[in-house]
Amino acid sequence: MKKTVFAMLALTVLSAVSRAEDKPEIPVFLAEQIEPNGQPSTGMVTMSGIISLLAAESGLKLVVHPYPWRRAQMKAKNGEGLLFGATETQERARVFNFTRPLYEVNQWLVTTTQRPIDFRSWEDLRGKIISISSGGQFGPEFEAQRGKTFMVEENAVTLASRFKMLDSGRVDAVLIDSNRTPPQLEVRLNCLFPGVSKWAVTPRPVNAEPAVIAVPKASSFNSYMPVLNEAIERMNKARTVQKYMDKRSAESSC
Repeated sequence: MKKTVFAMLALTVLSAVSRAEDKPEIPVFLAEQIEPNGQPSTGMVTMSGIISLLAAESGLKLVVHPYPWRRAQMKAKNGEGLLFGATETQERARVFNFTRPLYEVNQWLVTTTQRPIDFRSWEDLRGKIISISSGGQFGPEFEAQRGKTFMVEENAVTLASRFKMLDSGRVDAVLIDSNRTPPQLEVRLNCLFPGVSKWAVTPRPVNAEPAVIAVPKASSFNSYMPVLNEAIERMNKARTVQKYMDKRSAESSC
C-alpha cells in the first residue's frame, strides 16, 4: 500500500515538473544597460528581478532578453515578445496593449554642480540639450516640448557615454528613470560615473510614469493579459515589487 502511495506521489511530482517544463516561453524584452565595470546595471538587474517575481506569481514562463532599446522595441513591435520599460504613449497604444502598472518610476534630470538647472517648468529647459536613451519616448508633455523648447540627444548607446557627454558640456542634462530619491540618486551616480564634474539631480522630476508591460496587439501573447493583470493586482496588494525594490536599494552599493 505504501509503495502504491509513494508511486502515486512520485507520478504527481513528475507530472507537475513536466507541465512546468512544457509551458511556452514568453520573451520579455528590456533595455540592455551595462555599468562602466562591464556588469549589468542595477536598474537592469532590478527589472529582471521584477519579471521573475511576476513569473512566479502568474505561473507563466516569462524569460528576460536584454537588447539595445531600439532593437528591443522593434522585436516587440514585430510580435516576438513582450516589452518592459516602455512609457505608454499614443503612438505605442496603436501597436501595444498595456498591463496594469507594476510600480511608478520618476524621470529625473541630472546636471553638473557647475552648470545646474533649476527645473520648475518647461521654460527652464528652453534652448537646452537633453540626453535621453536611444529610441526613448516619454510622457505627452515631454514629447510636446521636445524639438521645440529643448532638443534631445539620443545617439549615445550607454549611460556611461551619456555622462561623458554631460561632463564635457556637449549636453546640458541627462534624463534617467529611477525609483530613488534625488539625494540617493546623486550618491549612486557620483560613485558609478566619477568625472571632472559632480552630478546633481533636480529636486523636481520631469515626470512620473507607471511601469507597465507592453503586449503587441497583433500577437497571441494577448491571451496572457488576464493572467498577467490578475497577478499584478495581487502583487500590488501585497506590495511585492515595492518591498523588492526597497531591499535592492538597501543592498546595492557602488
